[in-house]
Amino acid sequence: MIEMNDFFAGIRDKVGLWCGGDFVGVDLARMAQIAVEQQVGCVSVVPDSVGVLWPWLEKTSIEILGRFYLPDVRVNEKAISDVTVQINNAFKHGATGAQVFVRYKKLAELVQQVAIIRDDLFFNRKLIIGLDIADIGPYDWANVFDNLKKIRADAVMFALTRDTGDKSDFVGRVYGMLENWDSGFVGELHWALGNNPVRIEQANRLVESMQANLVHKQRFWLNWTGE
Repeated sequence: MIEMNDFFAGIRDKVGLWCGGDFVGVDLARMAQIAVEQQVGCVSVVPDSVGVLWPWLEKTSIEILGRFYLPDVRVNEKAISDVTVQINNAFKHGATGAQVFVRYKKLAELVQQVAIIRDDLFFNRKLIIGLDIADIGPYDWANVFDNLKKIRADAVMFALTRDTGDKSDFVGRVYGMLENWDSGFVGELHWALGNNPVRIEQANRLVESMQANLVHKQRFWLNWTGE
C-alpha cells in the first residue's frame, strides 16, 4: 500500500482511491477498510465491483464512482446505449457517479450523443469525463472545454496513461491546459497520474501558481493495493 508520507499527507483531502479491475471480494473489502481508515472521500471501481463494494460503504459518506471506457471506435447511438445501460445499472447498485473515459478525438461524438439524455441519466449523480492529456494538442483546449460545458461535466480527469519522461512533455501539456482553462467550466479538476509523486507535485504546483482557484477543486487518484 502506498505510504501516506509527508507529501501525500499534504494532499490527503484531495485523494481518491483507484481500485484495480481484477479486484475480487476480499480485495474490495480491504479497499473499503483503507478508504475509511485513510478518510478517502471517493473510490473508483469497474462496473462489476460497484455492487460488491457498496455494502461496506453504504453507511459512510464515501462516494463510489463507476469507471467506464468507451471503445476507440465511432461513438454512435449503439455504443452510447450500451454504456448508458451499464452506468444506470451501476447507479442502481450504489454508485454516486460515473467516470467516462474517451479518446479526445471521440469527445465531440460522446457529447453529441449524451447531451440529450444527460439530465435524466445523471440526475443527482456525477459525470466525470476522463481524457488522456497526451492526446490533446496545444490548439485543442478551446474545443475540450466547449464540449465539457455542453455536457455539463461535474469534473474533468486528465490521465497520463504512458509516461515517457521528458518526451511526454507532461509539464508543457499541463501548463497549456491551465493557460487555456475556461472559467465558464465550473467543474472539478481530477488527475490520474498513478502513484508518481513527481508528476503529482508538478501538477499541483502548476495549479497553485496558475489557477489558484482550482486548488481546492482537485482530486488525485492513487492506486492502492490491499497489501
